[in-house]
Amino acid sequence: MSLASDYFLLYHGISDIEQTTTYGTNENKEKDEFFDIASLILCATRKDYEKFITLESFKNLTSQITNKTVNNLDELYQLQFCLIDSIENDTRNCNIEKMHESFEYLKNEHIIGHFEYNKLISLFDPEELASCDDEIAVEDELQVDEKRPFREAKAYLEELITELQEIFITEDFKEELTNTKNYLENQKFSIGITGVMNAGKSTMLNALMGQEILGSAVVPETANLTIVKHGKPEAKVFYWNKEEWKKIEQSSNQIESIKEFVDETKKIFGNELDNLIKDDSVSEKVDINNLAAYTSAEASGKKCNLVKYVELKSDLNFLSDGIEIVDTPGLDDPVIQREEITKEYLSACDLMIHLMNVSQSATLKDVEFIIDALLYQNITKLLIVITRADTVSKEQLEEVINYTKSSIEQQLKLQNKDSKLNYILEHIKFIPISGKMALYHRTGRSEDAINAGYKLEDTGILEIEEYLDETLFGVNSSKSELIIKGAQNQIQKTIIKELKSFNYELVLLSKTKDELLVDLENFTKKKDTNKRIFASLNEDINLYKNDAKAYVDTLETFLSTELIDLQNIIKQRVFSDVKYSFEKTKKRPESSRIRTIIETAIKDGIIDIIRDYRYKFIKKSQSIGEICEQKYQDLGFVIGHKNDNFDARGFFQDDFKSGFLTSSNEVLINRIINEVSKTKESKLLEFDRTIENYIKEEFSYIEKTIKEKAKAVSKILIDNFFKEIAEPLKVFEHKLKKDEKILQDRIQNFEEKESNKETVTIEIHKKIKRLEAINKGLKS
Repeated sequence: MSLASDYFLLYHGISDIEQTTTYGTNENKEKDEFFDIASLILCATRKDYEKFITLESFKNLTSQITNKTVNNLDELYQLQFCLIDSIENDTRNCNIEKMHESFEYLKNEHIIGHFEYNKLISLFDPEELASCDDEIAVEDELQVDEKRPFREAKAYLEELITELQEIFITEDFKEELTNTKNYLENQKFSIGITGVMNAGKSTMLNALMGQEILGSAVVPETANLTIVKHGKPEAKVFYWNKEEWKKIEQSSNQIESIKEFVDETKKIFGNELDNLIKDDSVSEKVDINNLAAYTSAEASGKKCNLVKYVELKSDLNFLSDGIEIVDTPGLDDPVIQREEITKEYLSACDLMIHLMNVSQSATLKDVEFIIDALLYQNITKLLIVITRADTVSKEQLEEVINYTKSSIEQQLKLQNKDSKLNYILEHIKFIPISGKMALYHRTGRSEDAINAGYKLEDTGILEIEEYLDETLFGVNSSKSELIIKGAQNQIQKTIIKELKSFNYELVLLSKTKDELLVDLENFTKKKDTNKRIFASLNEDINLYKNDAKAYVDTLETFLSTELIDLQNIIKQRVFSDVKYSFEKTKKRPESSRIRTIIETAIKDGIIDIIRDYRYKFIKKSQSIGEICEQKYQDLGFVIGHKNDNFDARGFFQDDFKSGFLTSSNEVLINRIINEVSKTKESKLLEFDRTIENYIKEEFSYIEKTIKEKAKAVSKILIDNFFKEIAEPLKVFEHKLKKDEKILQDRIQNFEEKESNKETVTIEIHKKIKRLEAINKGLKS
């Protein structure tokens, strides 16, 4: 829709009115007659409209295309507005020539001048309207655009931003576009790599990256979480802090493997331990070539015991699209705190790859991890890579995959989650790989791989790369789609604001200096009133924001109550199972059964609690949003999409769904299992009290962690939510300030701008039409 002429613009911002009207066209009229009448109506201006609307012949003509009479200037503007809107949206190139002929006739008959003629012609440029023959082609092109893969869509938007920055005349809008471009460029795609020790993680990653940046060349046996990012090559290690180390020491009282780890560390480092483990985590840049001394479990200094995680930067092309790799220590790592850190990072990953050595596939750790990732960690796609595929036959590979599936089914039955089997199998994909042969091909030793009978396409690495590319950047990638839509929305908001500014400039260009001075006087009179309105609304929004924050504090009490109930549920389930086992078999239950009962109860319980927390949070946000929406509507503002009811769920679609199940339950499980192994049927009441205390002690850390995470997520969401709520007000404030500045500039430079008004007007028309075309393309 073009609002680019004094022929149809209402005084002070017709662009803000709803694009609906009671005016319509009579489809039974001949097209030629319609365009003749439309041309005549569009040529009426503010200066001469009175002589038009008083003519009976004019009234008769307008009655042929609308059932409403035109009695004043506003009604004329509205009719002109609707005509242009209808012509631009519903008319193809076929009929524009007729419009031009009509304008030519009006000029030759001296009904309109040369300046008015040029403006009318510029409104309807045949080159910017599709021809009748091209209509289908245009629609097909828009459909193709909708399915662009991420890289292509990103490049298109970046080119668009560059073009828009040349069109826009104001620095603040150029800055908005720069921020959108930065948003596109700074997006990250995280790939989590998991597996037990010796699963072949480093070899596969080196093959993917085309360089031995991990593994035997640099990190012989990685004992730490390693985050690989794109950048100037460097390495940095991060050490445990005091609180984390204290928790490791406490865990050593219950888990023998951690006790050995702590004893070894204290023996090696002695008093030096205090210099590296501080209140806050200490980081240190290290030589990449000497990184193994800090990360390898085989290194003599055992510095890996003090390292929490490693950050490694590389300029490899594989990482250049914003890919980050989270290479985890083995799932069978004896230090459970590393497992917690691993889960923290994996909960934020966009894709997970789990590796299994073909000779050690589907261990209990593997199967438990696969189930946990898909049922509890919000992982929607899991690639399972069977490594060392070159050591077995294709038939044996198929047996390994089938055995993994049956092991998953068996474990689900033990957890009473048989119904989830199809869901899990639908969300996993198996790809066998010979990592060693793939690495040969990627590091200049292709001849060795070929001599061994492996071309590059036989190694499996190409299939993995295709899967990664499609999952992260393909047309069906949900994250890519969200990023592109987010950038498109930002660009559209900027375009709409700039369109309003251009349209306002056109309004001012049509006015005399005296009229401009009257406008400025009215602006000044309304300024204080507007300030009071804005201050009142901002105060209301801040009150609601504080109310939301206070509500989050009350939700902490909810979490405490629910977690106490969960503790009772865990205790009751363990107690009931032990009691039942004694009554039916005269034996204690198996340790594996107790482990499953505890882990399942904790995971399911926390998921239910966070789901309820999320529901309460959204319900409160919905209430606040509806109140704010009503206040805005009373003043003519709109939150979200016009004619849509406010829905807070749209602000929190994927929040609270991951990151709450990262704490290890190993200490609690060990304590309860040990207690079960000692209890007797006659001592069940004492057993009940003992495990109640164990659960209470260990849950103090779980409760603290969950509350901290819930509060952190809630704070971010509240800030983003109220930023969105306040956006219409900020936009309107900005528009008024900018309109005032444009008005003052027009008055101060009236003579200069009046002399070249025709040129400026046509230039603005062209910019408006280009912006509208871009905006329409983004909506398609």
